[in-house]
Amino acid sequence: MSLKASALFASRMLFPKGSKKTVGTKSITGAILCIALSLIPLVVVLSVSDGMIEGITERIINLSSSHIQTEIYFFSDDVIDREQIDWAYDKIKNVDGVTSCYELINATGLASTSKGRCGATIRAVETDIFDKVSSYNKLFKCVEGDIKDFSMPKSALIGKGIADKLKLKPGDTIRLITTQKYDNKILPKMTPFKVRAVISSGYQELDSLWVFISIDDAIKILTPENSTSYVMAETENPFENLVYMQEKIEEALDYYLLTYRWDELNKNQYENFSSTKVLLIFIMFLIVLIASVNISSCLVMLSMERRKEIAILKSFGTDKASVSLSFILTGIGIGGCGIAAGIPLGILISLNINGLIKVVEKIVNLFAQLFYLIANGNLKSFYTIHLLDEAYYLETIPVTIPFKQILLYIIITLVLSILASLIPALKAGKEKPIETFRKAGR
Repeated sequence: MSLKASALFASRMLFPKGSKKTVGTKSITGAILCIALSLIPLVVVLSVSDGMIEGITERIINLSSSHIQTEIYFFSDDVIDREQIDWAYDKIKNVDGVTSCYELINATGLASTSKGRCGATIRAVETDIFDKVSSYNKLFKCVEGDIKDFSMPKSALIGKGIADKLKLKPGDTIRLITTQKYDNKILPKMTPFKVRAVISSGYQELDSLWVFISIDDAIKILTPENSTSYVMAETENPFENLVYMQEKIEEALDYYLLTYRWDELNKNQYENFSSTKVLLIFIMFLIVLIASVNISSCLVMLSMERRKEIAILKSFGTDKASVSLSFILTGIGIGGCGIAAGIPLGILISLNINGLIKVVEKIVNLFAQLFYLIANGNLKSFYTIHLLDEAYYLETIPVTIPFKQILLYIIITLVLSILASLIPALKAGKEKPIETFRKAGR
């Protein structure tokens, strides 16, 4: 029996002629459905997890540590020397591979108004940073006011969270309380700033802390003891050649200052995301593995139904290997049909995941409103449920289809289909035609 004949017999088992549905035919449909349903969530997890990790990581990198940051050390603890910051800035911006860089002075203090006070992270930057630096322009949006007014003296931009907490709006005055040293005593220092705009980065925890002021104003109220100065550098790709770029920056600085990569500063958080992704994919893989077991039980049913045909083929001289090959090809066909149905559906769902979440969100809110109305008689205090909220990292899920990983799992699924087919295929090959005909004649 040739390979072509084995393939023909396998196709007859996989796509039998006739309208009558046997147990074996139904089991084939069930096995294909199980493979397809197991691959759909796997593809979605691969696409969504990669997109979410990249989206969250991008925000963490660009909003906090940048790609590579250089800490500036001053000769005096009393005064922030702008010339030292400018020297490092000029050196770094001319390094080949650095796409943009900016100066930053970071400090903590208290934000105070007549309506209350709260902790604040003071970030002193150049007033044109939201136009000059692409990451700031991309990740920050103006909620109220005008960012262009930031160039005025004693101006401040505040995060949406801190604006809501202190009930501030553009035009109001916010007082920043920092510390100063006087006769070896640490005393509070209060400086008023005019709120020019309320901005949002999409992170509630950051928006509830950040107050942006100009570097010129920061130098007047901060010292090296109560603040840290940096030059933040961005490269073409934060995930490639970062060690090499770090060495180039250190070389440009004559190894005078220390530099830190984002993956060093956010190592635990990034590893957390990666390990969560691996765990999710492992769970999805187990589902595919369990689904492939159905191929084995399906082929057992087929071999029982096709005993007479196997006996006839063997009586005409077909060897064991050819019969076994037919069943292995049938198993591969079941896996292939499952892949053909599951992978496109998984990609389609992944590409439309945000729209599907909005539909589910509307349905959930509809039922929630109904139950709330029955329980309370009105909807005055009802809060709309958001399945995705900008307060929790991302307002929408970025989707990236990892075709290489999907191809790998297609190969793995086919290999599992072959492995699941081996035992029933070998048993079918060992069927004895004489015993089959004897049982059929009774």
